[in-house]
Amino acid sequence: MDSEEVCWALNITKRSLQSYRDRGAIPCSRLGGKFYYRRRDLAAWLSRKTIQTR
Repeated sequence: MDSEEVCWALNITKRSLQSYRDRGAIPCSRLGGKFYYRRRDLAAWLSRKTIQTR
């Protein structure tokens, strides 16, 4: 997924995504000046951020 798709899917701004990326919270790859994200990495990040209820 590219940055635009991730922002849309997570309902966050490009600046928020950049902040997560800069802190290393969301792993990404850079190809030709564009950042790309794996769906499984985003799913893992979301599951760590989600509060589990009983």
